[in-house]
Amino acid sequence: MDDYLTEEERLDAVKRWWKENGRSVFLGLGLGAAIVVGWNVWQTKQRQRSEQASTAFQQLLKADQTKQPDAALKLSERLMEQYGSTTYGLYGKLFAAKFKTERGDLIGAKQLLQDVVTNAGDENFRHLARLRLGQVMLSLHEEEAALKMIESMDAKAAGQYQGLYAELRGDLLVALGRADEARTAYEQAQQLGEMSPLLELKLEDLASAPAKS
Repeated sequence: MDDYLTEEERLDAVKRWWKENGRSVFLGLGLGAAIVVGWNVWQTKQRQRSEQASTAFQQLLKADQTKQPDAALKLSERLMEQYGSTTYGLYGKLFAAKFKTERGDLIGAKQLLQDVVTNAGDENFRHLARLRLGQVMLSLHEEEAALKMIESMDAKAAGQYQGLYAELRGDLLVALGRADEARTAYEQAQQLGEMSPLLELKLEDLASAPAKS
């Protein structure tokens, strides 16, 4: 009899617990299921968004290659507006700056490039934007400001872009009439692996310029 009563007491205890906690158990199960469903939906949307951004980027490349500047600019702006926080959005800004430069909108290009330099999380994008920004600033006759921008960088931070920065520095120094320093910068660029025919021409142009003693 005692054993029977013990089982009965246990059953009553289970019933009381279920009455008190059953709602929260079902709520917990429901919440867990909702989280799983929500995660799957989010992943699907992210995948679709990535595919749409990739398609727009491919269309942008094609428009650029086939010399359709209006279409290319619209596509780059679409990437910036709809996918601004992604890698495709960063590419959109770089391309938009390129198209604006080609159309003579140097101020617009400068603003886009400064935004990438300031906000991009990927260091490669920041280097590419900084190098292009330096060229835009050269066109805007802001050579001194551009020099300060690139000279404030630590050489190690430039990494594989050191040669390109050295060449840009040479371009800026030429514009400032500092031929001997420009020659040194171009030679440094070569030592760092930049061997383009254009760089050779730049050095040849400076060959007759007398070095300061």
